[in-house]
Amino acid sequence: MTILLKNGNDKLKYQRANGQLSNPVWYSHLKYNGKDAYKTAEKMVERVRKDPVYGSAANVLLFFANGNRNFPIKKVVL
Repeated sequence: MTILLKNGNDKLKYQRANGQLSNPVWYSHLKYNGKDAYKTAEKMVERVRKDPVYGSAANVLLFFANGNRNFPIKKVVL
């Protein structure tokens, strides 16, 4: 899951080796890997909303299937 941040939250982005800033990426907990992708996505949305840092800074969450980063399987606007 990629967390697209609201404007002004560059401090929460991570810096790549080439100096560019990138949005944070979260992965699902192992206990949810056997579940349906959409059920896993819902649990991850709950995690972001409860997070003290990213809960208020996140704007959009994009979910991707493993190995396919071109087309998100789900988009959640917070």
